[in-house]
Amino acid sequence: MSVQIVESWRTGIDSDFGGAAGIAAWPDGTIWVGDGQQAAVWELSSDGSGSRKLTWSGSATGKVDELRQVAVVGDSAFLIRGRDQLDMGTRDGSATRHLDLPPLQTWGFAALADGGFIVSGGGYPGDPHYAHSVHRFDRDGTLTASWHPAFEHEDWRVVNYLTGSAVGLTSTGDLLVSDLAPFRITRYLEIDPDRPVLIVEDEDVIPSSELTRATAPESSGTIYQLRWNRSRYVGEMTDGNILNVALYYSDRRGRPYSLWTVVTTDGSILASTRHDKAYHVWNQTPNGAYLASYDGYAMRLAVSVVPADGHARRDRSGNGGI
Repeated sequence: MSVQIVESWRTGIDSDFGGAAGIAAWPDGTIWVGDGQQAAVWELSSDGSGSRKLTWSGSATGKVDELRQVAVVGDSAFLIRGRDQLDMGTRDGSATRHLDLPPLQTWGFAALADGGFIVSGGGYPGDPHYAHSVHRFDRDGTLTASWHPAFEHEDWRVVNYLTGSAVGLTSTGDLLVSDLAPFRITRYLEIDPDRPVLIVEDEDVIPSSELTRATAPESSGTIYQLRWNRSRYVGEMTDGNILNVALYYSDRRGRPYSLWTVVTTDGSILASTRHDKAYHVWNQTPNGAYLASYDGYAMRLAVSVVPADGHARRDRSGNGGI
């Protein structure tokens, strides 16, 4: 089996667009693309056309920070600004709540229906979340729990940068957490830190030996590599299987590619395919397609698994998938 990725559309959005930092779809299919260089979102129709810029007015301090993440739940939007601010807002670009957060490397983000949210990333020594990679906040921005082990290393800079990966919510309210080296997906039932279920751990996808490249000393004295493989997306597909997409460097000085892995509900690897385009998958659309960015563009992807006979199996939505 292999994973087939087809671009349904792609757009450069606008000459003023600073690169995608989070892409999410509203229930009606309208798409928001966070701007990675300014406090703005670009609104697109479901077919990627008709861009409209919404300047985000959510900072209580008046400081304009670039966006890092965008998510949509119901009629509310969640936007991470810089490392330590989060705004909740509405479709017109107005903020309804501004929160100051502990400084975290925000590699994974999931918004909850109750207004709370989950961040995956590394902290700093002395912080209560330093030894963990998953952090849950309530709607007031209060840290209520930290769990899932951080990257282990004696240098706090390595821990801070290499901790954190993709997280995603399932249709039943569980939390998926993805790790690399080795490739591993853990499900936390009902987002309960004390109820972990290991879905899969497979050295053949990405082996533990890859960690040696993450912490190799440089002549400058830096003991970790910025170009490190990391899961950028994990989520439940329309048939219940799990899709994981990682940014992967086969040569740390070369260009990365994307590694697409589909895992069945019983933890078997159904397909794992390396794609020469280093897609950053951000979110799934209401009809089962995927929103991604690559090389300065935003795009919609149809994803399918191709068996030996070469005919892609379609999911029930008819938009790709298994």
